[in-house]
Amino acid sequence: MTKKIMIDPGHGGHDPGAVANGLKEKDLVLTIAKKTKVILEKLYGATVKLTRSTDVYVDLSQRARLANNLSRRPSV
Repeated sequence: MTKKIMIDPGHGGHDPGAVANGLKEKDLVLTIAKKTKVILEKLYGATVKLTRSTDVYVDLSQRARLANNLSRRPSV
């Protein structure tokens, strides 16, 4: 059975998260999430989705809906 994982990088768009030393949390967490996705797919064969893959804001209720929908989809 394929493991299904939803990664939520958080923030995005108009919500930068913490900002310091020229860095924005939204950018850091998105980079980490994308790298984590690749690792999980390659090493473990997991199905991995992100709540966002670009610099967009995703509402909290939509983030939960995305995760819940992933768990309901049959593995292919």
